[in-house]
Amino acid sequence: MMQEVGLVLEGGGMRGAYTAGVLDAFHDSGIVFPFVAGASAGACNATSYVAGQRGRNYKVLVEYGSHPEYISLKRAVTRKELFGMDFIFDVLPNQLVPFDFASFFNSNIRFVVSTTDIDTGEPVYHDTFHSNEELLTIIRASSSLPFVAPSISVQGRNLMDGGIVDPIPLQPSIDAGNRKHVVVLTRNQGYVKKPMKFSWLLKRSFKEHPALVTAMQNRYKRYNEMVKRLEEMERNDQVYIIRPKQPLEVGRIERNKSKLDALYQQGYQEGKQQEEAVIRFASPVEEPLMS
Repeated sequence: MMQEVGLVLEGGGMRGAYTAGVLDAFHDSGIVFPFVAGASAGACNATSYVAGQRGRNYKVLVEYGSHPEYISLKRAVTRKELFGMDFIFDVLPNQLVPFDFASFFNSNIRFVVSTTDIDTGEPVYHDTFHSNEELLTIIRASSSLPFVAPSISVQGRNLMDGGIVDPIPLQPSIDAGNRKHVVVLTRNQGYVKKPMKFSWLLKRSFKEHPALVTAMQNRYKRYNEMVKRLEEMERNDQVYIIRPKQPLEVGRIERNKSKLDALYQQGYQEGKQQEEAVIRFASPVEEPLMS
C-alpha cells in the first residue's frame, strides 16, 4: 500500500464508467491507496474499490445501466426521481450485485464521502459508517442531485450531492496529511463547465433552501477553479491527474450499454497505460545522505 498518497474521485453520473475502468486497472496492478475520497458517482465507485470487489462497478454501471429501474424519464416526471435510488442503493447492493460489506469494513483504507448540506450550502464529509444501512444512505445522499433525486436526512442534516459544493474532493485528502494526490476526473483536458440552465426553475423549486440555490448557481465557477488549481498542483508534482484523453460521448444519464462498455474499456486502458507513472509519482522521495 502506498503511503501519504490520496486517491480523489470526481462524480459525473454514468460517466463514472470511466472511473470504474481506471480502478479495475489499479486493482489488477496491485495499486492500493491508503486514503480515498469521492463525491457522487466517485463515491459509489470508491466503495467497491475499498472492498476489493474488482469488476463490481462494471456490473452496476454497464450491465445494469440500461435497466428500466436505473434511469426513468417517466419516474422523473411522476416522482421527481430520474435515477431509481431505491434500486441503485438497495436492490443492487443487497440483492442483484451483492456488496461485500465485511471486506469494506475490514479494509485499512480510509474512505471519505463528500455531501452537501442544503440548508447551509456547505460541504459535509463522512469517514465513519456505523452500519451497512448508514453507509448506503450516505452514498445515496452524495449522489442525490436536485431534479434527479430528493435530499436525504443524515444525523439531522438534509444532504444532497457532494458534487454541488465540492465536485472534486481534494481538501479531505490534504486535511488527512497526504503529501500527494492522484485525481481521477471524468472530463477531458480543456473542458470548461458552463453556468447552469433553468436557474429560474431552481429558485422556484428550492425557494426554501436559498443556500442550495446559490451553491448550484456557483457550481460551475467552483468546478473550473478547482480544475485550474489541480493543474497548477500537477505542475508542482503534488497531483497526478488521470482523465479521458478525448471528449466523452457518454453523458450523465447515458443508458446505451455499448457506449458505457466502451467508456469502461477506455478507463481501463488509460489506467493501465499510466500505472507506472502513478507508481513513480507516488513513490517517496529519498532524502540525500549527509556527507
